[in-house]
Amino acid sequence: MVSEDDLESFFDNSKMIDLYNVVFKNTDWPLASYSIKDIAAYLGFKWRDETPSGALSIQWYNEYLKTNDEKIKKRILDYNENDCKATMILKDFLVK
Repeated sequence: MVSEDDLESFFDNSKMIDLYNVVFKNTDWPLASYSIKDIAAYLGFKWRDETPSGALSIQWYNEYLKTNDEKIKKRILDYNENDCKATMILKDFLVK
């Protein structure tokens, strides 16, 4: 379990960047939302899951805890991997 102090310490690290704030304050996109899902999709990224959602991933995790279903675990891992890849695509686009 991660404590609130651990979490605050993690985000207080001077090497951490809130990518959302960078995007929101410094870019303009022809999109209704500046979510990572919308921007990455605009840049051509495709999630493996048909319904990628942070809120749904919490539901999937809770279901996995109840069932230990390996299919659900894989879905969660794929979703998290795709979120990381989408973030990298956005970061690489911004660096260019």
